[in-house]
Amino acid sequence: MKKLNIFYDTIEKFFFRQDGQTEFLSFFRVAIGIVIFLQFTAVLPDFDKLFSSSSIIPQDIMSVFTPDWLITFSKIVGFLQSFGMEESTTIIITKVSFITLCIGIITGFYSRFAAVFLLILQISLLKGSSFFAYGADFFTSMSLFYLILFPADQHFSLRNLIFRRKPIQNNITPVKRLFQIHISMAYFFSGLDKALGFNWWNGEAIWKAIHLPYSNRDLNIDFGWLAEHSYLLSFIGWSTIIIEMCYPFFIWYKPTQKTWLFLTVSMHIGIALVLNLYYFSAIMIVWNITNFYFEQPAKKTEVSSKKKQGVYIPDQMGV
Repeated sequence: MKKLNIFYDTIEKFFFRQDGQTEFLSFFRVAIGIVIFLQFTAVLPDFDKLFSSSSIIPQDIMSVFTPDWLITFSKIVGFLQSFGMEESTTIIITKVSFITLCIGIITGFYSRFAAVFLLILQISLLKGSSFFAYGADFFTSMSLFYLILFPADQHFSLRNLIFRRKPIQNNITPVKRLFQIHISMAYFFSGLDKALGFNWWNGEAIWKAIHLPYSNRDLNIDFGWLAEHSYLLSFIGWSTIIIEMCYPFFIWYKPTQKTWLFLTVSMHIGIALVLNLYYFSAIMIVWNITNFYFEQPAKKTEVSSKKKQGVYIPDQMGV
């Protein structure tokens, strides 16, 4: 029974101990808001080609792969057209709303409400054009979900500056632990999936990735020499598997936490530079820094007895 109580206390302390850390909230809100804003502005020139009725892939084809109950951008356009609103007007309102909500998140002006509406808008665009979606879009949705759960506008926010509100002391540890477990599981199963195949062990996956049509466009590095040094490809593949599968073990262990955080961030920087997956890498780097960079070891409060001091006591007895 005593061991059970100790186990229960450990779990309760892990999930519910309030450590008072709030820096990661402001960082996560501002960083994710900037990444989402930049990602959307990069899509703006091709918005009509991706999401409108004149998109590259017709909307009726993409609607085959979406359930009827799901709200998509094409359904929103059709609904507003029944009230006489033109599609072009809906697109302009959508663009302005998306950017405005991003600014609301970045500045911390009721970021939770902004995240709710932005999540609905982002999912309607994502699910309505699923052929154009990739990992960054799904992690964007998850990031907005965490912005809804976190009171991210309680600190370093425009709302507090305008209304002179003092931050409310909320216990955010349960959501923080959920976030940390989420990213740990994501890396572990991503590495496990790679380990189950053979093409990551022999470096084939790395070779194919760096020669994809959209890869290596900015730096334009000649990787042809790697064909004669295939062991480097295998080394990169093995390293990726080890970093991802061992992530839940070494990122939680304080002595190796900074090292593993550095390795993971470096991996995503390499993905960004070589594969040109800038927004995906940026989101994953923000996730890593948010969850584990601001982790500080608990300060040990030592209750020490009073040190003996050499105090001169006069000899009143004359001894």
